[in-house]
Amino acid sequence: MLDKIKKPFLMLLFLSVWGPLSISAQSYGTALGVRVSDGFGFTLQQQVTVHTTAEVILQSGFQQKDVTLTVLGELHNSLLTRGFNFYVGGGVYHRWLEKNENLIVMPTNPWGISPIMGLELTMGKLNFSADFKPNIRLAGSGGDAFEWRTGISIRYKLAGRYFKDDSWKFWKNWF
Repeated sequence: MLDKIKKPFLMLLFLSVWGPLSISAQSYGTALGVRVSDGFGFTLQQQVTVHTTAEVILQSGFQQKDVTLTVLGELHNSLLTRGFNFYVGGGVYHRWLEKNENLIVMPTNPWGISPIMGLELTMGKLNFSADFKPNIRLAGSGGDAFEWRTGISIRYKLAGRYFKDDSWKFWKNWF
């Protein structure tokens, strides 16, 4: 019984890992929207090469009025279709802390690195994503040295892909 399950499982695992590498990634060139995490903010994604986007996130907290700016580079790989992607990347962040007159010593504005990984789905003109994006503080004294962050974004596709890839047509690479 186990052998009957093992073979299809291994085939599915192989196709899910290697198959997406030959399919072109995201189906948008520029997308702008909102992001909800530990606060509310705006996100802008711009395609910079066939499988790569740059993302800028500007976000403020729900309870505190700190403002965080994050700039990321992300590599996209399609999972099932061009509109359903897995992405990984990283970048830097800087946080401007809200002034607190009750503190004797005001913490300094932190900055650091921020890795990211997530899934996104584009349907028509809308792009939905869910990600894990922790912040790792390198300097400054506000907040924790490592902050767990997850977020959900909804973006509107402003422009189609700028860079197109025919690598999914495997026969083109052979001749």
